Amino acid sequence: MMADGEKRPRGFTLWSRSGYRGPSHLKPSDSAPQLAPDQLAPIAAADAAAPGPAALRVERRPAAGGGSLIEQVIADRSVDIDFQPIFDTDRNEIVGFEAFTRGPEGPLRSPVNLFGAARAAGRLGELDWVCRAAAFRRLLDAGLPPSISLVVNVEADSLLEPCPPDLLPIIVEAEQRLRVIVDLPGRVISRYPRQALETARKARAAEWGVAINGIEFSAAGAALLPSLEPDVVKLNHQLINSGLNQASNALITVMAECERTGAAMLVERVEDRDAAMVARAAGAGYQQGYLLGKPGPLPDRLASPHAPFRLLMRDDAETTAQTPWDVLAAASDRQVTAVTQAALNHLIVATATQASSGDYAPAVAAVIPAGAAAQTPQQQALFTMLLERCPLIIIIGPDVSAWGDWRVHTADTPAGHPLTMENCFIVLSPIHAVAIAARPHERAAAASEPLWDLRTSQNPTTCRAVMHTLLSSLDEFAGDVHHPDSH
Repeated sequence: MMADGEKRPRGFTLWSRSGYRGPSHLKPSDSAPQLAPDQLAPIAAADAAAPGPAALRVERRPAAGGGSLIEQVIADRSVDIDFQPIFDTDRNEIVGFEAFTRGPEGPLRSPVNLFGAARAAGRLGELDWVCRAAAFRRLLDAGLPPSISLVVNVEADSLLEPCPPDLLPIIVEAEQRLRVIVDLPGRVISRYPRQALETARKARAAEWGVAINGIEFSAAGAALLPSLEPDVVKLNHQLINSGLNQASNALITVMAECERTGAAMLVERVEDRDAAMVARAAGAGYQQGYLLGKPGPLPDRLASPHAPFRLLMRDDAETTAQTPWDVLAAASDRQVTAVTQAALNHLIVATATQASSGDYAPAVAAVIPAGAAAQTPQQQALFTMLLERCPLIIIIGPDVSAWGDWRVHTADTPAGHPLTMENCFIVLSPIHAVAIAARPHERAAAASEPLWDLRTSQNPTTCRAVMHTLLSSLDEFAGDVHHPDSH
């Protein structure tokens, strides 16, 4: 876990066109060049000399398709940004700001109209990049303490839209200098769970934070809390105070998640003292709303907060060397030997069926050493059931990339990797946690059918560790994310 306010720039660009910044021998060929600190200095100097601090000072792109109003706004990068303060109510200190976008004066001034027009024109993803870059530029220019966090929302379309090249210098500079928390709405997680997972992993690789909001009525957002393990979970006071069953369940789920991981609970839409007290009763020391401060310009100066948002960083350099069997073996010496393939399959089916029937269908991860071609009709039926029920499925094994889908994240295992010798199945949600790992029994070669040694766990902490290990392997195999080592 990082110390409060600490930011160690690594120079791994989160928002490149390829979505990856790491060692040159792993970088996709179409990736834009990395900007080193000495290259950023001229950019910063040019920005400081440019007129108009409110403008987004980048190279303009020509309007496409004849120049409608929304296309002109996007081409001119002519958006305004307001910043609403986020308070540590225990100390009455500002710990960060959330960025809100408005259009230029006229019919697109309202965010609803602005984003609605962009969506209708098929350019919502690009507009989201423009808004994000504008918020970064403002905070970079403000010179506030580095422990101040900036919360930026991510629209679903920008998970698919590459960053426009002219905005990359600002994005790179922000990654290296700002303390950013990427805010993933529940609707984004529901619509693009695979891309949401990749975005969260890239944010962690860049040593940025991850927030989740809007899970009061997003079953997928709530179900993926243990897999994403956000640094901040946001709740809307108006929803949790509604008395509706789903919102109440979400509140209890978030309280448990924050207690388990140390994530911060942030209640927004706090507009009167009763709302502030409800938030405090739930354990939300961080609050945001009109009672505390309205959106507006950044302050000229601000003291460093005593308790900034903590970023729940983990040592991925260690976990990439582990397998699920290693994690379960370290947690317990309980082991079952010489289990047949049929018995192992029965256990996996029973686990998947029971977990997928609850209110929060779980995230599922599987390691399939035999690969896609060797799947039986029963296993194919299980996959179909999980695909219908579960918000996210992760599959690792030989030649499984063909199974990739909008909520199926796959990675082919390299030959000789330790995972090629393991069978693994895990289900993980706020109410279900089961991990199964199997290795060939020592006499399996002489047996008439495959035999496995088996380890299992229903300990939520252990199951999270197994999932984290598989996600680190997924990053390694798929090449989507590079985690800097700890040295």
